[in-house]
Amino acid sequence: MIRYALAAQALKFFSLNSATRKLYRSIGNLRGGKSRATAVKPHYIQRANSNLAYLEKYGAIGHGKVAMELGTGWVHWEALFTRLFYDVEFILFDVWDNRQFGGFKFYCSELRRRIATEVDRPREQIERAQTLLDEILTFDSFEAVYQRLGFRYVLNQTGFLDAISDNHLDLIISSDVLEHVPAKAVTELFAAMYRTLKPGGFIAHQIVPADHLLIYDKSVSGKQYLRYSDFVWRAFFENGVQYFNRIQHSEWVEKVRAQGFDILCEEITARIDVSDMKISKRFHNLPQSDLEATVTHLVAQRPAL
Repeated sequence: MIRYALAAQALKFFSLNSATRKLYRSIGNLRGGKSRATAVKPHYIQRANSNLAYLEKYGAIGHGKVAMELGTGWVHWEALFTRLFYDVEFILFDVWDNRQFGGFKFYCSELRRRIATEVDRPREQIERAQTLLDEILTFDSFEAVYQRLGFRYVLNQTGFLDAISDNHLDLIISSDVLEHVPAKAVTELFAAMYRTLKPGGFIAHQIVPADHLLIYDKSVSGKQYLRYSDFVWRAFFENGVQYFNRIQHSEWVEKVRAQGFDILCEEITARIDVSDMKISKRFHNLPQSDLEATVTHLVAQRPAL
């Protein structure tokens, strides 16, 4: 618990102003760049394949679609994986530029090496993906990759989707991203998703409502933050550089439904036991399933005309 508290205070320091935030991101990109050039996170391939399976299950993906990945990050992982199997035009959206081409190339090479044994898909799909990865690995810049794959990179530090036209997209996806959106901006973001989707378009999001400070102190619960009131959380633990919003599964579902989406899937896919934890009154009105959830999937559709 001491490491948990100390990490929170260090992150609050880095959140003080633009200079400390810039320093934090520089350090993070330097360390992250080195790690991404030597290892692929163990769950990444499985996660991307699972997320694509959700799209296929609900008919949200297909050749010729126009899609957007929110929080596309260092290596555009979800968009890349989807594009290997479907001819989809992707907008890659982010709030700051964390792109790392060395990490991207390494992830592509690792995926090329492992895809035949770790991705359960028909042989012709795997061969298509392998051929495309072989081609990508010959490129020397993101610009060359974007031109070949039909990707467009969009950067907006405010998080607004105003660069995306109304009724333009067939699909919006994200993975491990929405929990980092400021709580006050979530409603506006879902409204923007609704606006930019074509009638009948889909959103598909994997959300991780776990305590992200766990990475600094493995001795605490994966939902440690449930112990704290909003006041205590904001005063002692919340920070701007590794922010997460503490929104729970059922609250996400209601926020999506409130914008007019039809919910197709709301599935908790990972949970932990919190029966011995003292829960703050802030969360007392929520079901036990919310308190236990650490990973959730949401698929929803804008109604067709």
